[in-house]
Amino acid sequence: MELFKSRLLSEGSIWHIGSLSAVYLSQGLSGGTLFALTTYLVSIGASVKDISLLLSITMVPWTLKVFLGPIIDSFTLSRFGRRRFWILISQVAMMLAVSPLIFIEVTQVNFILISLLTLHNTFVAISDIAIDALAADSLRKDQMANANGFMWGSKTLGRGFGMALATSIFYGYGVNEGFLVLILLMSLAFLFPIFSKELSHKAGQQEQSYKDRLTLNELLKGVNQSLLNRSAFAAITFMLFSNIGYGIFDVIYNEFYIKVLGWTGEDIGSLRPYGMWLGGLIGLSAGLLTIYISKRFLLLFFITGQAFIFLAVSSFSAETSDLISSIAIIGVDAVDAGWSVLIFSILMALCTSNTSATNFGIFMGFGNISMLIGNNIAPLVLGSGDYSFAFIIAALTLIPCWLCGYYLTKT
Repeated sequence: MELFKSRLLSEGSIWHIGSLSAVYLSQGLSGGTLFALTTYLVSIGASVKDISLLLSITMVPWTLKVFLGPIIDSFTLSRFGRRRFWILISQVAMMLAVSPLIFIEVTQVNFILISLLTLHNTFVAISDIAIDALAADSLRKDQMANANGFMWGSKTLGRGFGMALATSIFYGYGVNEGFLVLILLMSLAFLFPIFSKELSHKAGQQEQSYKDRLTLNELLKGVNQSLLNRSAFAAITFMLFSNIGYGIFDVIYNEFYIKVLGWTGEDIGSLRPYGMWLGGLIGLSAGLLTIYISKRFLLLFFITGQAFIFLAVSSFSAETSDLISSIAIIGVDAVDAGWSVLIFSILMALCTSNTSATNFGIFMGFGNISMLIGNNIAPLVLGSGDYSFAFIIAALTLIPCWLCGYYLTKT
């Protein structure tokens, strides 16, 4: 019962890590459902341009994390906890935003669908900034790799579970029922932040309470302290290229697997979650692996693995065996989770105390801009249907990440 006696978000306790992971799990369930939705829409006739439009617009809130971070750093209601206040609000709003999809028929990409999912993603992005800032505030540097493993692992496991469950419900019952189940599951994850207590100071520092508001000078000083150095520049460059290839892949892989390889939407929606689950396990163990294997080797290994998968898919044709095609679609999420956990622990270590939401929001904002770029250029690099060229471009975009990753793990 000790778990429930101490619900303080500090010292890497079971409750502490469990609470952080529960919010990440909730985000994963949401992301997995949206993955399943794009696959479902392609299977009933949506084009690459439709999916590019859907993902590009709904991705915009994630790019605004650069601007949302200062708001979360500058304002809170201390009675709820500096970060917990924003987590509670955003979790409720996430569920309310998609609740109309329980009643609205979803058969194509349209204004209503895009608007509701964009609103939903706005609150998911706020939740993400707040939980990342809470992790940066409440964890010591020596705890971040392991904690990030559990957090990102939980998100990836949730994404896989969300996609598998949503696929089953979308094709078996309907889209409305799928979003109803999503809301019910997210409400369970919401229980952790409700019953938690937050530290009033940054872990490892003197017990000096946070201020409810920061002045502009205090905010700028904290940001400059973290970002005006070579490591921060390398980190920003890494994030700016990190998701371009993945963004390209996400837009075109459904159509490629269905039209060229002869798969069905249900095949994809049932198989890809295995890659997410494998990624979740890799994420959970990545922090522990750094005890025995250098962080540099692991980071570069996973980046190289993702580039290799993109290049492999570029050579696929209708004659490619289902086994090889399956390994590729499983592997892309597994290796993505591996390097994500490692780079996020590096980014958190670069953040400072009172402005950690702003600092981490800037890093992640560039990562989300990267995804937005990939989503937008996918129809352009695909051209008239040259899937091979598009997947090769996706692989080449990882070269700057490899170089910056080498530098960051060296310094």
